[in-house]
Amino acid sequence: MGDFFGGRDEPTRTQTSVISNDPPAFQKPFLEYGYEQARDLYDTPRSYYTGTTVVPFAPQTQEAMTGIETRARAGSPLVTAAQNLTASTLAGDYLNPASNPYLTSAMDAATRPMREAFTQDIMPGIDAAFSGAGRYGSGMQARTQERAAEDYLQSLGDVGSRMAYSNFADERARQAAAGVQAPAMAELDYLGLERLGGIGAAQEGMAARQLQEDIDRYNFAQEEQRQRLAEYLPSVSGGGYSTQTSVAPLYEDDVTKYLGYGATGAGILGDLFGSSKGGTSAYQGLRSIFP
Repeated sequence: MGDFFGGRDEPTRTQTSVISNDPPAFQKPFLEYGYEQARDLYDTPRSYYTGTTVVPFAPQTQEAMTGIETRARAGSPLVTAAQNLTASTLAGDYLNPASNPYLTSAMDAATRPMREAFTQDIMPGIDAAFSGAGRYGSGMQARTQERAAEDYLQSLGDVGSRMAYSNFADERARQAAAGVQAPAMAELDYLGLERLGGIGAAQEGMAARQLQEDIDRYNFAQEEQRQRLAEYLPSVSGGGYSTQTSVAPLYEDDVTKYLGYGATGAGILGDLFGSSKGGTSAYQGLRSIFP
């Protein structure tokens, strides 16, 4: 202990403080029930959907895909014919007049009036003229008939040449057009392959969705317990409820304590023998009662 005017080296008493942030009493049953439910949820394994999550092809879709695949593999006879015609036209197979079965008929029709006129009018007229002149069978008659025949044949040749040239020019135009169409005809080779590739892509898409379903189901099984734990821990660790108790020593100053005692005593003596607030001490009051 220190001297009279010093402080104490040891505490004279202690002060205990309790700090609590526990939930109110009315809330505790609900929290306990919530913790029980969280534990039940954690202890209950989850299950993945037992059925398939992939929508299969409809029968109509499957039938259409099968038909497209079959046609794509077989090819189109129309495409083959168009390509063959284009190839023949490009090769000039139709430039020869003999390749046109109707050109001869067209020439015959164009020269028929000339042939009829030569055989029915010109030659009989020459014969009649020389016969009337008495020179039938003469050399002049023969030369006249030869010149008429030459003119007739020349006319037939001119008509045939013009028609053959026209046929050739038309076919050359078709040949040039076929050259323009050739790339498009070549692209037709890939039409069936593209359709077949589309069917393959659809099948691959279905297989990918089925594989993804298996992957999702596997991942669910791997992560199911981890997910339950991840949801369970925040449910039971929230709130941070706790109670803290602290004890602190208290020290008193002797001088201050004794001065306080003196002030208290002086006040009591003053009330007994001195003047009170009303002007009369307690001692004087007693004397007035007991003279």
